[in-house]
Amino acid sequence: MKKITAFFISFILFTGVLSSQVLKSSGVQSTLWTGFGAPYDSVKNDNRSKFRFYGLIETLQARIDIGKFTVEGMLNWGALTEWDGKSFAHFTFANTRQNPFWYTNHNNQGGWWTNGEIDGYYVNFLFHPFEGFDVGMGTRLEWKIGPAPSSLGNLWEPYAHIIQGGLKDAEPGQADVAGYSYYANTYSGWYNGNTKASLGLRYRLDDFMEIGITIPSGVTTSSPVFNAAFMIHPFDIFTASIAYEGILQGSGNFYTSLSLFLSNITLDAYLAINKIGGQKNDSRIGTGAAVTWDIPKISMVIRPEVGLTFWENDNYTPAIYFGGRLDYTLSNKFVLGAWTSFAWGAKNKKWENDWVGGFVFDIRPDFTFVLNKNHSISAFFDYQNRTRYDRVVCDTWALGFYWTYK
Repeated sequence: MKKITAFFISFILFTGVLSSQVLKSSGVQSTLWTGFGAPYDSVKNDNRSKFRFYGLIETLQARIDIGKFTVEGMLNWGALTEWDGKSFAHFTFANTRQNPFWYTNHNNQGGWWTNGEIDGYYVNFLFHPFEGFDVGMGTRLEWKIGPAPSSLGNLWEPYAHIIQGGLKDAEPGQADVAGYSYYANTYSGWYNGNTKASLGLRYRLDDFMEIGITIPSGVTTSSPVFNAAFMIHPFDIFTASIAYEGILQGSGNFYTSLSLFLSNITLDAYLAINKIGGQKNDSRIGTGAAVTWDIPKISMVIRPEVGLTFWENDNYTPAIYFGGRLDYTLSNKFVLGAWTSFAWGAKNKKWENDWVGGFVFDIRPDFTFVLNKNHSISAFFDYQNRTRYDRVVCDTWALGFYWTYK
Protein backbone atom coordinates (compact mmCIF):
# COMPACT_ATOMS: atom_id res chain seq x y z
CA MET A 1 0.00 0.00 0.00
CA LYS A 2 2.87 2.38 0.76
CA LYS A 3 4.20 1.99 -2.79
CA ILE A 4 0.92 2.86 -4.49
CA THR A 5 0.27 5.73 -2.10
CA ALA A 6 3.70 7.15 -2.90
CA PHE A 7 2.94 6.74 -6.61
CA PHE A 8 -0.11 8.99 -6.42
CA ILE A 9 1.52 11.48 -4.06
CA SER A 10 4.32 11.95 -6.59
CA PHE A 11 1.78 13.29 -9.08
CA ILE A 12 0.02 15.50 -6.54
CA LEU A 13 3.03 17.24 -4.98
CA PHE A 14 3.83 19.56 -7.88
CA THR A 15 6.61 21.50 -6.16
CA GLY A 16 8.70 21.36 -9.31
CA VAL A 17 12.02 21.05 -7.48
CA LEU A 18 13.25 18.41 -9.92
CA SER A 19 10.94 18.40 -12.89
CA SER A 20 11.03 15.44 -15.22
CA GLN A 21 10.38 15.24 -18.93
CA VAL A 22 8.12 12.82 -20.76
CA LEU A 23 9.11 9.96 -18.43
CA LYS A 24 11.25 9.90 -15.30
CA SER A 25 13.55 7.17 -16.66
CA SER A 26 14.21 5.18 -19.81
CA GLY A 27 11.27 3.18 -21.04
CA VAL A 28 7.96 3.20 -22.83
CA GLN A 29 4.49 3.98 -21.49
CA SER A 30 1.21 3.47 -23.32
CA THR A 31 -2.16 4.92 -22.32
CA LEU A 32 -5.23 3.71 -24.22
CA TRP A 33 -8.52 5.53 -23.61
CA THR A 34 -12.10 5.01 -24.73
CA GLY A 35 -15.26 6.78 -23.67
CA PHE A 36 -18.68 8.17 -24.43
CA GLY A 37 -20.97 10.94 -23.24
CA ALA A 38 -22.64 14.22 -24.20
CA PRO A 39 -19.93 16.47 -25.69
CA TYR A 40 -19.71 20.23 -25.38
CA ASP A 41 -20.87 20.96 -28.92
CA SER A 42 -24.06 18.89 -28.46
CA VAL A 43 -25.43 21.44 -25.99
CA LYS A 44 -24.82 24.31 -28.43
CA ASN A 45 -26.45 22.71 -31.47
CA ASP A 46 -29.78 20.89 -31.24
CA ASN A 47 -29.10 19.13 -34.55
CA ARG A 48 -26.24 17.16 -33.03
CA SER A 49 -26.49 13.95 -31.04
CA LYS A 50 -26.67 14.37 -27.26
CA PHE A 51 -25.00 11.00 -26.76
CA ARG A 52 -21.92 9.80 -28.61
CA PHE A 53 -19.29 7.11 -28.51
CA TYR A 54 -15.96 8.92 -28.89
CA GLY A 55 -13.74 6.12 -30.16
CA LEU A 56 -10.20 5.27 -29.01
CA ILE A 57 -7.20 7.47 -28.22
CA GLU A 58 -3.74 5.98 -27.79
CA THR A 59 -0.93 8.03 -26.22
CA LEU A 60 2.57 6.58 -26.52
CA GLN A 61 5.47 8.01 -24.54
CA ALA A 62 9.09 6.91 -24.86
CA ARG A 63 12.46 7.88 -23.39
CA ILE A 64 15.93 6.63 -24.28
CA ASP A 65 19.08 7.46 -22.26
CA ILE A 66 22.40 6.64 -23.92
CA GLY A 67 25.52 7.96 -22.26
CA LYS A 68 25.21 11.72 -21.95
CA PHE A 69 22.20 11.94 -24.26
CA THR A 70 18.44 11.67 -23.76
CA VAL A 71 15.82 11.42 -26.49
CA GLU A 72 12.16 11.50 -25.55
CA GLY A 73 8.83 11.95 -27.22
CA MET A 74 5.08 11.51 -27.22
CA LEU A 75 2.60 10.56 -29.95
CA ASN A 76 -1.17 10.94 -29.59
CA TRP A 77 -3.14 8.88 -32.12
CA GLY A 78 -6.87 8.34 -32.39
CA ALA A 79 -9.55 6.20 -33.97
CA LEU A 80 -12.20 8.90 -33.51
CA THR A 81 -15.87 8.77 -34.36
CA GLU A 82 -17.45 11.37 -36.62
CA TRP A 83 -21.16 12.14 -36.33
CA ASP A 84 -23.47 13.49 -39.01
CA GLY A 85 -26.08 15.32 -36.99
CA LYS A 86 -27.57 12.66 -34.72
CA SER A 87 -26.17 9.67 -36.59
CA PHE A 88 -22.76 8.01 -36.56
CA ALA A 89 -20.95 8.69 -39.87
CA HIS A 90 -17.50 7.08 -39.83
CA PHE A 91 -14.18 6.65 -38.02
CA THR A 92 -11.20 8.97 -38.53
CA PHE A 93 -7.74 7.48 -37.97
CA ALA A 94 -5.16 10.21 -37.37
CA ASN A 95 -2.59 11.87 -35.17
CA THR A 96 -4.76 14.15 -33.04
CA ARG A 97 -4.75 16.98 -30.50
CA GLN A 98 -7.90 15.61 -28.89
CA ASN A 99 -8.03 13.94 -25.47
CA PRO A 100 -10.77 12.98 -22.99
CA PHE A 101 -11.19 16.60 -21.83
CA TRP A 102 -11.65 17.87 -25.37
CA TYR A 103 -15.22 16.56 -25.52
CA THR A 104 -16.56 18.23 -22.36
CA ASN A 105 -14.45 21.40 -22.32
CA HIS A 106 -13.67 22.38 -25.92
CA ASN A 107 -15.06 25.31 -27.84
CA ASN A 108 -13.62 27.52 -30.55
CA GLN A 109 -13.14 30.48 -28.22
CA GLY A 110 -11.00 31.03 -25.20
CA GLY A 111 -7.31 30.83 -26.07
CA TRP A 112 -4.95 28.21 -27.37
CA TRP A 113 -3.77 27.03 -23.93
CA THR A 114 -7.06 26.17 -22.26
CA ASN A 115 -9.38 24.48 -24.74
CA GLY A 116 -8.79 20.92 -23.62
CA GLU A 117 -6.22 20.24 -26.34
CA ILE A 118 -2.72 18.82 -26.18
CA ASP A 119 0.12 18.62 -28.66
CA GLY A 120 -0.51 15.75 -31.07
CA TYR A 121 3.15 14.84 -30.63
CA TYR A 122 6.41 16.24 -29.33
CA VAL A 123 10.10 15.30 -29.37
CA ASN A 124 12.90 16.54 -27.11
CA PHE A 125 16.67 16.07 -27.24
CA LEU A 126 18.88 16.62 -24.17
CA PHE A 127 22.66 16.60 -23.71
CA HIS A 128 24.15 16.23 -20.21
CA PRO A 129 27.84 17.27 -20.49
CA PHE A 130 28.34 17.00 -16.73
CA GLU A 131 26.27 16.25 -13.66
CA GLY A 132 23.41 18.68 -13.13
CA PHE A 133 23.82 20.52 -16.44
CA ASP A 134 21.37 20.05 -19.34
CA VAL A 135 21.32 21.36 -22.86
CA GLY A 136 17.87 20.80 -24.31
CA MET A 137 15.99 21.46 -27.50
CA GLY A 138 12.55 20.27 -28.42
CA THR A 139 8.97 20.97 -29.23
CA ARG A 140 7.94 20.81 -25.55
CA LEU A 141 10.70 20.69 -22.94
CA GLU A 142 8.35 21.38 -19.99
CA TRP A 143 11.12 22.76 -17.77
CA LYS A 144 9.42 23.84 -14.52
CA ILE A 145 10.74 25.57 -11.41
CA GLY A 146 7.80 25.87 -9.03
CA PRO A 147 4.14 25.16 -8.30
CA ALA A 148 1.17 26.78 -10.00
CA PRO A 149 -2.53 25.93 -10.25
CA SER A 150 -2.20 22.20 -10.66
CA SER A 151 -3.20 20.23 -13.72
CA LEU A 152 -2.44 17.00 -11.85
CA GLY A 153 -0.99 15.00 -14.69
CA ASN A 154 -1.18 15.34 -18.44
CA LEU A 155 -4.58 15.65 -20.07
CA TRP A 156 -4.42 12.09 -21.38
CA GLU A 157 -4.04 10.61 -17.87
CA PRO A 158 -6.89 9.34 -15.67
CA TYR A 159 -6.22 11.72 -12.75
CA ALA A 160 -6.11 14.88 -14.88
CA HIS A 161 -8.64 17.68 -14.44
CA ILE A 162 -9.59 21.00 -15.96
CA ILE A 163 -7.15 23.77 -15.10
CA GLN A 164 -8.28 26.68 -12.89
CA GLY A 165 -11.82 25.43 -12.69
CA GLY A 166 -12.36 25.50 -16.46
CA LEU A 167 -11.96 29.28 -16.90
CA LYS A 168 -10.98 30.28 -20.44
CA ASP A 169 -8.09 32.48 -21.55
CA ALA A 170 -9.95 35.42 -23.06
CA GLU A 171 -11.46 38.76 -22.21
CA PRO A 172 -15.04 38.81 -20.89
CA GLY A 173 -17.48 38.30 -23.74
CA GLN A 174 -14.91 36.55 -25.95
CA ALA A 175 -15.30 33.17 -24.23
CA ASP A 176 -18.09 31.39 -22.42
CA VAL A 177 -16.51 31.84 -18.94
CA ALA A 178 -13.40 34.07 -19.07
CA GLY A 179 -10.78 34.42 -16.35
CA TYR A 180 -7.90 31.97 -16.85
CA SER A 181 -4.46 33.34 -15.92
CA TYR A 182 -1.22 31.91 -17.29
CA TYR A 183 1.63 31.02 -14.88
CA ALA A 184 5.11 31.13 -16.43
CA ASN A 185 6.70 28.52 -14.16
CA THR A 186 7.10 26.34 -17.26
CA TYR A 187 9.80 28.64 -18.54
CA SER A 188 10.66 26.73 -21.73
CA GLY A 189 7.79 28.11 -23.84
CA TRP A 190 6.67 31.53 -25.01
CA TYR A 191 3.03 32.14 -24.19
CA ASN A 192 2.64 35.45 -25.98
CA GLY A 193 4.18 33.92 -29.10
CA ASN A 194 1.95 30.83 -29.02
CA THR A 195 4.84 28.34 -28.94
CA LYS A 196 6.14 25.64 -26.61
CA ALA A 197 9.24 24.77 -28.65
CA SER A 198 12.59 26.08 -27.43
CA LEU A 199 16.35 25.70 -27.01
CA GLY A 200 17.61 25.92 -23.43
CA LEU A 201 20.33 25.53 -20.82
CA ARG A 202 19.81 24.72 -17.17
CA TYR A 203 21.88 23.76 -14.14
CA ARG A 204 20.47 21.88 -11.16
CA LEU A 205 22.47 21.33 -7.98
CA ASP A 206 20.70 18.35 -6.42
CA ASP A 207 17.42 19.73 -5.03
CA PHE A 208 19.14 22.86 -3.67
CA MET A 209 19.05 25.11 -6.72
CA GLU A 210 18.00 25.36 -10.37
CA ILE A 211 18.85 28.10 -12.84
CA GLY A 212 17.95 28.10 -16.51
CA ILE A 213 17.51 30.14 -19.68
CA THR A 214 15.66 29.25 -22.87
CA ILE A 215 15.22 30.76 -26.32
CA PRO A 216 11.73 30.07 -27.68
CA SER A 217 10.93 29.20 -31.26
CA GLY A 218 10.42 32.04 -33.74
CA VAL A 219 13.05 34.37 -32.31
CA THR A 220 14.92 36.53 -34.83
CA THR A 221 17.90 38.90 -34.56
CA SER A 222 15.54 41.80 -35.15
CA SER A 223 13.18 40.58 -32.42
CA PRO A 224 15.28 38.80 -29.76
CA VAL A 225 13.67 37.18 -26.74
CA PHE A 226 14.64 34.71 -24.03
CA ASN A 227 13.26 33.33 -20.79
CA ALA A 228 15.03 32.92 -17.45
CA ALA A 229 14.20 31.12 -14.19
CA PHE A 230 15.69 30.50 -10.77
CA MET A 231 14.71 28.20 -7.91
CA ILE A 232 16.36 27.78 -4.52
CA HIS A 233 15.67 25.24 -1.77
CA PRO A 234 18.03 26.38 1.03
CA PHE A 235 16.23 24.57 3.86
CA ASP A 236 14.18 21.41 4.06
CA ILE A 237 11.01 23.39 4.76
CA PHE A 238 11.34 26.22 2.23
CA THR A 239 11.52 26.67 -1.56
CA ALA A 240 11.33 29.90 -3.59
CA SER A 241 11.07 30.29 -7.38
CA ILE A 242 11.04 33.12 -9.91
CA ALA A 243 10.75 33.21 -13.71
CA TYR A 244 10.28 35.71 -16.50
CA GLU A 245 9.18 35.04 -20.07
CA GLY A 246 9.92 37.56 -22.79
CA ILE A 247 13.13 39.29 -21.70
CA LEU A 248 14.04 41.93 -24.33
CA GLN A 249 10.43 42.03 -25.53
CA GLY A 250 7.98 44.82 -24.90
CA SER A 251 5.50 42.46 -23.24
CA GLY A 252 6.55 39.74 -20.80
CA ASN A 253 5.19 37.32 -18.19
CA PHE A 254 6.42 37.26 -14.57
CA TYR A 255 6.03 34.37 -12.13
CA THR A 256 7.07 33.77 -8.52
CA SER A 257 6.18 31.21 -5.84
CA LEU A 258 6.89 30.08 -2.30
CA SER A 259 6.47 26.58 -0.84
CA LEU A 260 6.63 25.43 2.77
CA PHE A 261 7.02 21.76 3.74
CA LEU A 262 5.68 21.13 7.24
CA SER A 263 5.65 17.47 8.22
CA ASN A 264 2.76 15.99 6.20
CA ILE A 265 1.56 19.36 4.86
CA THR A 266 2.83 21.35 1.87
CA LEU A 267 1.78 24.99 1.47
CA ASP A 268 2.11 26.64 -1.94
CA ALA A 269 1.53 30.26 -2.92
CA TYR A 270 2.11 31.78 -6.33
CA LEU A 271 1.77 35.00 -8.28
CA ALA A 272 1.78 35.78 -12.01
CA ILE A 273 1.72 39.12 -13.81
CA ASN A 274 1.14 38.66 -17.52
CA LYS A 275 1.88 40.92 -20.49
CA ILE A 276 3.86 43.43 -18.43
CA GLY A 277 4.65 46.49 -20.54
CA GLY A 278 2.19 45.52 -23.26
CA GLN A 279 -0.73 47.47 -24.57
CA LYS A 280 -2.79 49.51 -22.13
CA ASN A 281 -5.44 47.48 -20.27
CA ASP A 282 -3.92 44.26 -21.65
CA SER A 283 -2.20 42.83 -18.57
CA ARG A 284 -3.64 40.69 -15.78
CA ILE A 285 -2.59 39.37 -12.39
CA GLY A 286 -3.14 35.80 -11.27
CA THR A 287 -2.56 34.67 -7.71
CA GLY A 288 -3.44 31.58 -5.74
CA ALA A 289 -2.55 29.09 -3.05
CA ALA A 290 -2.86 25.38 -2.33
CA VAL A 291 -2.48 23.01 0.62
CA THR A 292 -1.42 19.39 0.09
CA TRP A 293 -2.15 17.24 3.13
CA ASP A 294 -0.83 13.71 3.28
CA ILE A 295 -2.59 11.57 5.91
CA PRO A 296 -0.49 8.38 6.04
CA LYS A 297 -2.56 6.63 8.73
CA ILE A 298 -5.48 6.31 6.35
CA SER A 299 -3.50 6.48 3.07
CA MET A 300 -5.19 9.67 1.90
CA VAL A 301 -3.94 12.80 0.16
CA ILE A 302 -6.06 15.97 -0.04
CA ARG A 303 -5.21 19.13 -2.01
CA PRO A 304 -7.58 22.12 -1.88
CA GLU A 305 -6.62 25.21 -3.89
CA VAL A 306 -7.93 28.66 -4.76
CA GLY A 307 -7.05 31.23 -7.39
CA LEU A 308 -7.93 34.80 -8.40
CA THR A 309 -7.47 36.72 -11.64
CA PHE A 310 -7.40 40.54 -11.67
CA TRP A 311 -7.44 42.66 -14.84
CA GLU A 312 -5.67 45.90 -15.62
CA ASN A 313 -8.84 46.96 -17.40
CA ASP A 314 -10.94 48.19 -14.48
CA ASN A 315 -14.14 47.51 -16.43
CA TYR A 316 -13.52 43.78 -15.85
CA THR A 317 -14.43 42.20 -12.53
CA PRO A 318 -12.10 39.55 -11.02
CA ALA A 319 -12.50 35.83 -11.72
CA ILE A 320 -12.15 33.17 -9.02
CA TYR A 321 -11.98 29.42 -8.74
CA PHE A 322 -11.96 26.90 -5.89
CA GLY A 323 -10.79 23.36 -6.51
CA GLY A 324 -9.72 20.24 -4.70
CA ARG A 325 -8.27 16.79 -5.32
CA LEU A 326 -8.58 13.71 -3.08
CA ASP A 327 -6.86 10.33 -3.42
CA TYR A 328 -7.63 7.45 -1.06
CA THR A 329 -5.66 4.22 -1.28
CA LEU A 330 -7.94 1.33 -0.33
CA SER A 331 -5.27 -1.36 -0.76
CA ASN A 332 -2.17 -2.07 -2.81
CA LYS A 333 -4.50 -2.66 -5.79
CA PHE A 334 -7.29 -0.08 -5.49
CA VAL A 335 -7.23 3.73 -5.40
CA LEU A 336 -10.24 6.05 -5.31
CA GLY A 337 -9.85 9.66 -6.36
CA ALA A 338 -11.90 12.74 -7.16
CA TRP A 339 -11.56 16.32 -8.38
CA THR A 340 -14.16 19.02 -8.00
CA SER A 341 -14.12 22.74 -8.69
CA PHE A 342 -16.25 25.89 -8.78
CA ALA A 343 -15.34 28.92 -10.91
CA TRP A 344 -16.88 32.32 -11.56
CA GLY A 345 -15.76 34.20 -14.65
CA ALA A 346 -14.98 37.87 -15.05
CA LYS A 347 -17.65 40.19 -16.48
CA ASN A 348 -17.60 43.61 -18.12
CA LYS A 349 -19.18 46.26 -15.90
CA LYS A 350 -20.56 47.97 -19.02
CA TRP A 351 -22.72 44.99 -19.89
CA GLU A 352 -26.47 45.09 -19.59
CA ASN A 353 -28.06 43.07 -16.81
CA ASP A 354 -28.86 40.13 -19.11
CA TRP A 355 -25.14 39.20 -19.33
CA VAL A 356 -23.11 37.75 -16.45
CA GLY A 357 -19.52 36.65 -15.89
CA GLY A 358 -20.33 32.95 -16.19
CA PHE A 359 -20.02 29.94 -13.87
CA VAL A 360 -18.47 26.48 -14.04
CA PHE A 361 -19.01 23.49 -11.77
CA ASP A 362 -17.04 20.32 -12.43
CA ILE A 363 -16.82 17.00 -10.59
CA ARG A 364 -14.69 14.07 -11.68
CA PRO A 365 -14.49 10.91 -9.54
CA ASP A 366 -12.09 8.19 -10.70
CA PHE A 367 -11.10 4.67 -9.74
CA THR A 368 -7.82 2.86 -10.48
CA PHE A 369 -7.19 -0.87 -10.29
CA VAL A 370 -3.51 -1.86 -10.39
CA LEU A 371 -3.24 -5.26 -12.07
CA ASN A 372 0.52 -5.61 -11.59
CA LYS A 373 3.69 -3.50 -11.81
CA ASN A 374 3.15 -2.97 -15.55
CA HIS A 375 -0.61 -2.72 -16.03
CA SER A 376 -3.39 -0.63 -14.50
CA ILE A 377 -6.99 0.12 -15.43
CA SER A 378 -8.81 3.34 -14.52
CA ALA A 379 -12.36 4.59 -14.91
CA PHE A 380 -13.74 8.09 -14.49
CA PHE A 381 -16.98 10.03 -14.71
CA ASP A 382 -16.82 13.74 -15.49
CA TYR A 383 -19.83 16.03 -15.12
CA GLN A 384 -19.64 19.71 -15.98
CA ASN A 385 -22.21 22.48 -15.71
CA ARG A 386 -21.35 25.76 -17.48
CA THR A 387 -23.44 28.92 -17.41
CA ARG A 388 -22.01 31.09 -20.16
CA TYR A 389 -21.73 34.87 -19.94
CA ASP A 390 -24.91 35.09 -22.06
CA ARG A 391 -26.74 32.89 -19.50
CA VAL A 392 -26.91 29.87 -21.81
CA VAL A 393 -26.55 26.72 -19.63
CA CYS A 394 -24.40 23.87 -20.95
CA ASP A 395 -24.43 20.52 -19.13
CA THR A 396 -21.92 17.97 -20.42
CA TRP A 397 -20.69 14.63 -19.14
CA ALA A 398 -18.31 11.84 -20.07
CA LEU A 399 -17.61 8.30 -18.89
CA GLY A 400 -14.26 6.82 -19.84
CA PHE A 401 -11.79 3.98 -19.28
CA TYR A 402 -7.99 3.91 -19.37
CA TRP A 403 -5.55 1.07 -19.77
CA THR A 404 -2.00 2.08 -18.86
CA TYR A 405 1.06 -0.03 -19.61
CA LYS A 406 4.58 0.88 -18.55
